[in-house]
Formats: sequence, structure tokens, C-alpha cells
Amino acid sequence: MPAIYISAGLWFNQQPMSDLLTTWAHLLGLAVYFGSGVTLVVVLLPMATQISTAPDKQRFLAQALKLYNPLSIGALGVALMTGAFNLTSYKAMFGRRFFALLGGVLGLKLLLVFLLINVSAAVSLGMGHRIVRTELRGEALEPERLTSLVKRIQIFTIVALALTAWIVWVSLNLTRIARMPA
Repeated sequence: MPAIYISAGLWFNQQPMSDLLTTWAHLLGLAVYFGSGVTLVVVLLPMATQISTAPDKQRFLAQALKLYNPLSIGALGVALMTGAFNLTSYKAMFGRRFFALLGGVLGLKLLLVFLLINVSAAVSLGMGHRIVRTELRGEALEPERLTSLVKRIQIFTIVALALTAWIVWVSLNLTRIARMPA
């Protein structure tokens, strides 16, 4: 009977159920991470620009980022951990041929993931947390500083979304290579 493939490149009839669950958790983490970034760039930041006073804008952003920061970092963490777990299946499947077959593409993917982690941390743990922390202390950011932070959050989030799309493209290529007959 021919193998039935799923989008992540694993075989239903050749992989344990735990690999299938890990793959779906990986895809869910990726979808939540990407969706939260799109929501930030397309909905929340444009809404913030419509608020005229700096204190109200800071309050709105702090409330939004209080939810976005842990959601995005948590979802990225799920995608990273499950990606590492899924990689173990490929190592077992290919044995000694693993690096010869997948090493170059995997190296590119890991480089892009490293960049994504740094950009995402800058958005959530750096700039976003700064706004939340300032609001929680009852302090105010200068209007120019707040505008600068919002602009940088927007740029970095767009970069993170582009990196995520590139990582997905590389992952699909990795899956294609893994499916090729030996």
C-alpha cells in the first residue's frame, strides 16, 4: 500500500501517533505565532495610531501587548520545541544519510530560526515589555519615544513575519527533499 503523506511530510502509516501529534502541535504553534503577529501589525498598531493622546495610546498598547507578548513568545516556543522533536523522526528515518541529505537546507532553516527568535524577543521582551512595564508603574513615556517604539515594533514584527514565511518555505523544501527516494 502506498504511503499517505500529510502536509508536514510525515507518513501516517510509518510514523507513531506521537509524531503526528507533535507535527500538529508544531503547525498550531506556528499558526498562532504568525496570526498574532499579523493581528498586531494589521489591527492593533493601526488602532493605536488613531488614538490622539499619548497616555491613552500607551494604555491601549500596554493592554494589547500584555496579551500579545506571552501569546507570541509561548506559541513560538511551542513551534521551536515541537520542531526539534519532529527533527528526531527525520534523524531516525535517515540515519547516517541525514546530514548528507538534509544538512544544507536544515542549516539555512536553523539560521533563519535563530534570527526569528532574536527579532521576536526584541519585539515582545524588549520593546513591548517596556511599554507594559512603564504603564504598570504608572509612568508615562514621552510621546516621541512612544511613537518610536510603536514604529520599531511594527518594523520588527513585519521582519518576523517575513522570516516566518521564509522558514515555512524552507521547511517545505526540507520536506520535499526528505520524501525523495533514496
